[in-house]
Formats: sequence, C-alpha cells, structure tokens
Amino acid sequence: MTELQQILENSKLKKENINDNLQHTFLQKRLEPREVFTEIKETVDTYFTTGNGIRALGYAGLRGTGKTTLLWHAAEHIYKNYTQNIFFFDFSKLIRHDINIWDIKDAFEKYVVKNYLASYKEKIVLIFDEVHESPMWAETLKVLYDQFRIAFILVSGSSALLLQSTADLVTRMLIQHIFPLNFSEYVGFNHQNLQTINNKTKEQLRKSIFFSGNAEELFNKLQIIKPKLDCFIDKIDNPEKHIYDYIAYKNIIRFLLIESKLKINTQIQELVRRVIYEDIPKIAKITSPRNAEKILSRLAASDEINIQSLSQSIGISQDKINESLYILEKAELIDILYPYGGIDSKINKAKKYFFMSPSIRKAILTPFMDTNTKDIYAKMLEDTVILYLKRIFGEVNFLSFASNKRQKNPDLIIETLPKPILLEIGINKTTTKQISKSRIKYKYGIIINSKIDRIELRKDIVIIPLKYFLLL
Repeated sequence: MTELQQILENSKLKKENINDNLQHTFLQKRLEPREVFTEIKETVDTYFTTGNGIRALGYAGLRGTGKTTLLWHAAEHIYKNYTQNIFFFDFSKLIRHDINIWDIKDAFEKYVVKNYLASYKEKIVLIFDEVHESPMWAETLKVLYDQFRIAFILVSGSSALLLQSTADLVTRMLIQHIFPLNFSEYVGFNHQNLQTINNKTKEQLRKSIFFSGNAEELFNKLQIIKPKLDCFIDKIDNPEKHIYDYIAYKNIIRFLLIESKLKINTQIQELVRRVIYEDIPKIAKITSPRNAEKILSRLAASDEINIQSLSQSIGISQDKINESLYILEKAELIDILYPYGGIDSKINKAKKYFFMSPSIRKAILTPFMDTNTKDIYAKMLEDTVILYLKRIFGEVNFLSFASNKRQKNPDLIIETLPKPILLEIGINKTTTKQISKSRIKYKYGIIINSKIDRIELRKDIVIIPLKYFLLL
C-alpha cells in the first residue's frame, strides 16, 4: 500500500473519531458547538437536502477560536444525517510529509474514484484543517472544487488565509469568520448548567439598540427585555469578575481552562508571534515581521498613530507601514476605523486601530507597562464593543469616528440611516457631553457604562450597562 493510500484510509472518518474529537480531554465532557454553528448547519442542510446552494465552506479566524472543533461538529452532523463518506485531512501534520491538496486530489482519482473526479456520483465530504499550510492552497482547491463536482468541501485556516483567497475561489466558497467568544458563550462554558441566552432575546436586544426610532423608544424596548436579561445574569456567580476575566483574558476559547493570568498573557503573545512569523509570511509579502511586531506595540498603547512619526521612529517607509497595517487587518489581529465624512476624509485623515481581541492588547502591553490602569481597560472595552459590532453586522465599514479634535466627539459613529447613532464607551461614564455637544446630527446616542446597573434615559441619549450590551 502506498503512502497516499494509507493516508486516504486513515482519513476516512468513523463514529469513534468524531466522538473522541468532541470530547474534552481534561473535563471529560462533550464540547458543545458555538453559536455560529447554527449558520453553518443551515448551509450544510440546504446543500444535502436540495443539491443546490453553497458546497464549500471556509472557517477563517484567529488561532485558538475553535475552528477545528467546528469542523468536527459539522462532520458529526453530516455523518448522522447525510453520509458517512467523510474524509478529514489535517495539513499541520500532512505538510511534514510533503502532502498537499494536489496530492490528495490525485489520490482520490487513482484509489477512490478510479476515474475522472467528475464521474463520481456518491455523496462525499472533504474536510481540510489548517488549509493555509498547503502550498498554493487557493489555486489547487479551486481545481478540486471544479473537478470533484459532487464533493462538499469544508476548510479551516488562519485569518491570514483571507489574504490569499482568489476572486475565483471566493465565488465558489463562503468564508465564515470565526470570532473570539461572546460573553454568553464564555459564561456557558464556565457555568455548565447555564444555557446561552436564546436567539430570540438576542434579536430583540439587537433590534432595540440599533433600529429604534428614537432614544425613548429604545429605552422603553430595553425595559421590556430587561427581565429576561436579568434572569440570565442573576444565574452567574460574581458577574462583574466574569466580565473582567472575559474581556482581559478569556475571550479566546483556547485559554478558557488556564487559571494563571501570566500564562495566558504568555500564550497570547506566542499566538500573535506565530501569526506574524508563521502564518502571514506563507501567504503574503511582509517586509519585516519584526516591524509588524513594533507596529502592534504602538497600536496597543494608543489607538491612533501618526504614520509619519512612526516611520521616522522605526526607520521604515510610510508605504511599508501602511502595507503592514493592511496585512495585520486582513489577518484579523486588528480592525481599522476611518474618520466620519466623505471619501476625502476617509483617505486623507488619520485612522484609528483596535484589536480583534482585547486580550491581545493586554498581552502585548504587559511587558512594557501596568495594564491594570483604567486607561488600558477603557481601550479594551472599546476593542470589545467593536468586536461585537463586527460580529453582529459582518464588517466595520459602517463604523467611524469623529476626527475634529476641536469639537466634542463620541467614541464611535454607527452610520445607520437616515441619521447615525453616536456611541460612547467608558468604565463609569455618565456625562453625555461628548454626544450632546457633537455637531453631528444623530438619531440617538448610546453610552455603554461598565459600572452602572440600570438603564437610564437622558433626553435623546440612553445609558446602557455593559452587562446588557455583552448579551448581544
């Protein structure tokens, strides 16, 4: 038997493989699917029940966000309901044997189909984990997709795989972004008998906060939902501590079981280094990974940087800095927000930079300064809110900030129609001046406050406790 035959034989899934990979080694409990699995399941069901729709799904996200586990949940669902003809390939292991997607394609033709791939008629599923480890994965995956017309394909990879996704591949494969945990997912993991807040309540909360007609309507709708939110929060032991731990350390699923805060910081620092030094160079030209690290350190200390000053201090051109920022954004280490206004403002004025996970900001700064200060935590709160907004709305293009430093400005502008929503974020912020004194004509304002317990209405501004916002 050839090596490729052996790999194919070992890669075909059995029930025991799936069960073992969905059982947590230390807790001896089943790993439950994340909330995003509902969307993945709908895509799978549509294809296998109708034969139409999307037949290639990609999971892209930071290391440690649970992409591999989602693959196993998808495999289990398909195995139980549609076909047991499922093959799972882990390229973090296969690449050591110089096996790539093209080799696997050839092996299927030779040993399984024994003909052209297009001639195969049985339901079949191909799963590729850590796909970015395979050379020229985007081009070869496109060929495999086009020739193996019956195959349903699932892939996972670093967020950096988005940098190499070709236009041809994007038209064939839906890329699902896998974000860090939301707070209710984190709580569900730490409180084994507590279910995550239900989708109906989440949707009511989302519509109330972002699509009310005015501040009074928002306030009244929140009062109606509040008992359901309180019912969930009241079941959490010491919710304030859990909120801090979630924001500072445990929004990335890989670190949930680590008790040592120092160890979590160290492992997050290593995660960032692996993205910069291993993932990105494989699929994007980056002048110097070391410079990317320096840029991240500057961003962690301040969300707004002067490109010209930074260029002089670290000794690389402004073009190279902008190139690195673009790559770091596509790798989903950072989010970039543009100033409010027309095209000229967005292109020519300074931008603001936030971290995909607030824990990354804390971990980067830990060797350089005291990260327990209010200023750093306030920045981490902003990271958290932007993460939520990106998860809810898909992109951050609708988010901006007011760049006129001579005026009172809110932290964020949510560009809803016909007028935007102005948003302030703070540890114990109750003053409304940053919104009420703004020259921007707005629909209503929102202040997210991490210390208060009750919802307040101040004319056209609603103050919302952070604990409620985190249940979105």
